[in-house]
Amino acid sequence: MKTRVGVGVLILVLMALPAFAQVFPVDATSTTTIASVKTDLIAWGVAFIGVALTVFAYKRVKALVR
Repeated sequence: MKTRVGVGVLILVLMALPAFAQVFPVDATSTTTIASVKTDLIAWGVAFIGVALTVFAYKRVKALVR
C-alpha cells in the first residue's frame, strides 16, 4: 500500500513539474537579484494579506447578516 502511494506521489510530482516551471520561471538569461527577490516577496506578502483580510471581512459580514 505504501509503495502505491509513493509511486502515485512521484507520478504527481513529475506531472506537476511543468506547472512549477511556469509559476517559478528560471532560465539562464534571467538575472535574479536580491532586489527583485525582495520585491517578489513583498508582492506575495501583500497578496496573501489581502486574501486574509477578504476572508475575514466576508466572515464578519456573514455573521452580521445572520
